[in-house]
Amino acid sequence: MRRGLGHGGTALAGCAGQAFRPVLPRVALTVAAALGVGLPLFGGVDGTVVNQTTGRPQADVILMLMQPGESGMQQLGTAKTDAQGNFHFDKSPEGPKLLQAIYSGVLYTKMIPPGQPSTGVQVPVYNATKNTKLDHPSQRLLVLQPTGTELDVTETLIFDNQSNTTFNNPQTGSAEVWIPGPAQDNVSVRITPPGGMPIDRTASATRTPHIYKIDYPVNPGETRFDVNYVLPNATPLTYSGRVLDNSVPLRLVTPSAVSLQGAGIASLGREPTTQAQIYEVKSPTFTATIQGTGTLGAGQADSSNSAEDNGEPQIEEAAPRVYDRMYWVLGLAFGILALGSVLLWRRDAGRRRA
Repeated sequence: MRRGLGHGGTALAGCAGQAFRPVLPRVALTVAAALGVGLPLFGGVDGTVVNQTTGRPQADVILMLMQPGESGMQQLGTAKTDAQGNFHFDKSPEGPKLLQAIYSGVLYTKMIPPGQPSTGVQVPVYNATKNTKLDHPSQRLLVLQPTGTELDVTETLIFDNQSNTTFNNPQTGSAEVWIPGPAQDNVSVRITPPGGMPIDRTASATRTPHIYKIDYPVNPGETRFDVNYVLPNATPLTYSGRVLDNSVPLRLVTPSAVSLQGAGIASLGREPTTQAQIYEVKSPTFTATIQGTGTLGAGQADSSNSAEDNGEPQIEEAAPRVYDRMYWVLGLAFGILALGSVLLWRRDAGRRRA
């Protein structure tokens, strides 16, 4: 999926949390290249780390000051917050820079764009929890695109964490997906945390066949996982799935020329603009017979008003959610908004496989 269904508006690299693994934003590298390399150092960088769970400054947080350049991300220094949550770096590079803060096993990133003050910077962090109430998606969508040579599949999960804590459980992951057919070596996942900075990762196989986990923290706000993989073509072409979480409906989307048939699958109709067909899964397991071929074209992506840049992470522009007049179409709206992102995700995945 677009990777970024229905985020409403344009988001620029704010603060994103993730399991501790350094992040190297390409958007920052691009800006740095435009501004020049080997930039001089100016006044220092200082500010406060604030724990948004407690509402208080957070002591003993490790921070790293990073500078993008042609050869990658360069670490300029490290600091640790004092008892009042304050930190200070003696020097600051001109141009884009970012702060990375490690707290409770999660890495939080704060970008400082060119022209913005590098003093008095506030870096938010959160307490982490393994409370399973937070690991259920609020929306789930599966897009099936048979090309004639393969079946392109994208599953989107959206988490709406309305608490003031981060869910983080490396053992179980934050989400699980079912992938039929032979075991997949590299299951691509695009993660869009609160702040709109997409990051590319891979899902990990579990001990249960066909089930893969996504190990990435779910911060307060909206976090989106877009899982993409391909299955071989067959005659007849079918897709067999399993609902792993019955707390939210699973909806299927196909291009306008593609239809699905199977027990436990109910048609919700067509999206008016793209004519994409929407279905709802009514049973814990299902097998859909796929008839026809087609993909969601670039023109359809434009008409859905969604767009996205490439990169890891990057700036993303996402269309606001739209709801139709009837109650059952509320579910359909989820599929409508995802269509444009599916196109870009499929294009990027194809480039990676090429």
